[in-house]
Amino acid sequence: MEEQTLIKRCQSGDMAAFEILLGNYEKLIYNLCYRYFGNQYDASDVGQEAMVRVFRKIKEFNGKSSFKTWLYRVVTNLCLDELRRRKTKTISLDEIKEQGYEPITNYHNPEEAAESLEKYAIIQEVLLTLSREHRTILILKDVEGLEYNEIAQILDCSLGTVKSRLNRAREAFRKRLAVEPRYSILRERSVQA
Repeated sequence: MEEQTLIKRCQSGDMAAFEILLGNYEKLIYNLCYRYFGNQYDASDVGQEAMVRVFRKIKEFNGKSSFKTWLYRVVTNLCLDELRRRKTKTISLDEIKEQGYEPITNYHNPEEAAESLEKYAIIQEVLLTLSREHRTILILKDVEGLEYNEIAQILDCSLGTVKSRLNRAREAFRKRLAVEPRYSILRERSVQA
């Protein structure tokens, strides 16, 4: 079924259409939440809360942006609200490993998979040390791969603001990498957040 049809049905209160629509975005929501909170439990909890919020706000979707962009905005705002509420703490690499996170890999040998997991954990750890503003812009651009204009819509700011925030966030990320010797695995190659 076409997405616009599903959205219209959702706006009319059709739960079956909502389940289909959000089923297409469930992984996106979880991954976005995971990038903000750094663990599967919070990502799952906040992701569920995000779906409830989307259901409550779906009638406000007016089609001025794509549904995906609107969804990013709703989920990003929820994550930022939750972080403000919690005054989140940085978690260590050991805590990430203890939580059992293991990404699906397409590597041919265990060494490549281990190196990839280590890089991912370091990127996540560094992201969690950055300010909310820097973390948000890096997640949306460098992790999720959104376009500048989509980010401007999500954050409700100008294109110039997006670009300057991204520049400052990338610099903060690089500076953070430079001070920790254990982050050398990322400095060896040019790796973005």
